[in-house]
Amino acid sequence: MTLTVRPGSAIGIAEAKRHARLLAIREARRSANMVRRLHHHAVRTDDMEATRRFYEDLLGLPLVSSLKGATPSADGTPTPFVHCFFELGDGSLLAFFQLAPGKGEPADKLPRDGIDHHIALAVPDCGDLVGLKARLDDAGFASCGINHGFCYSLYTRDPNGMLLELTADAPDELERNEAGTATAHDVLAGWLAGRHEVPAVPELPMKFPLQTSPRQEILEIIRG
Repeated sequence: MTLTVRPGSAIGIAEAKRHARLLAIREARRSANMVRRLHHHAVRTDDMEATRRFYEDLLGLPLVSSLKGATPSADGTPTPFVHCFFELGDGSLLAFFQLAPGKGEPADKLPRDGIDHHIALAVPDCGDLVGLKARLDDAGFASCGINHGFCYSLYTRDPNGMLLELTADAPDELERNEAGTATAHDVLAGWLAGRHEVPAVPELPMKFPLQTSPRQEILEIIRG
């Protein structure tokens, strides 16, 4: 987020100081974390080329490694596989295994319901989602969008049926998320104590070019 401060504005100067303080708190917390980033997330596919076209050609994640190996099968004989890695902007990876033809059961064990499993990828700006939606539409991949209040997310399914969330943070992401960090343990403690009421989530205080999709579209894509 880029913070604009009007010259001589007391409110603007105060907001800039608050922003800098929150940023310092975040950087200190993250620098103290031994686990630096997601290395990779891996699932199995039956069609590596369709997977490559989706992630590399459509979404722009370069294929940076293809490794061949073997894993023991139930009878002890080796099962050949290829393991392909697609790179995100921070160096983390989405990875996929494909077994040799005729080896193993179909790769259809992923849960369909997005509450059970999905992966979310961040893009720099809400406007980037507009272009991604156009690409998905042109390639025949259905999608839906939801304004979550703290971010806007575009959902689709990859060629393997895995639910993929492409998300852009709200302009005041730092303030929103650091406020959430401050209350995270209290909210969890309340949930564990049986307080399951759901507060209203306001729409993003901005005009966004993509609106929340109709309920039926959301159910069809996210709930599988």
